[in-house]
Amino acid sequence: DDQTLISAARAGDQRALDTLLRRHQGRIYAVCRRIAGNDADAADASQEALIALVRTIDETIDSFYLYFLATTFGDTMYERFGI
Repeated sequence: DDQTLISAARAGDQRALDTLLRRHQGRIYAVCRRIAGNDADAADASQEALIALVRTIDETIDSFYLYFLATTFGDTMYERFGI
């Protein structure tokens, strides 16, 4: 489950972090794609969201937090580049 992976990732387990990121990458990309309107900008925005996820990894990752990250970076791409 996510909580086990988060704890392991926080302890430095790279495999756990990779598993966690792969598990949520699709949902984050899908939200960014709806906002960005194209694949290239959605890929950039979702990459930024995943980086933010790694930087702020905590004991809780829920669907609200993932949606927040995706919309934040999707909106940033929209505002920055007018996409």
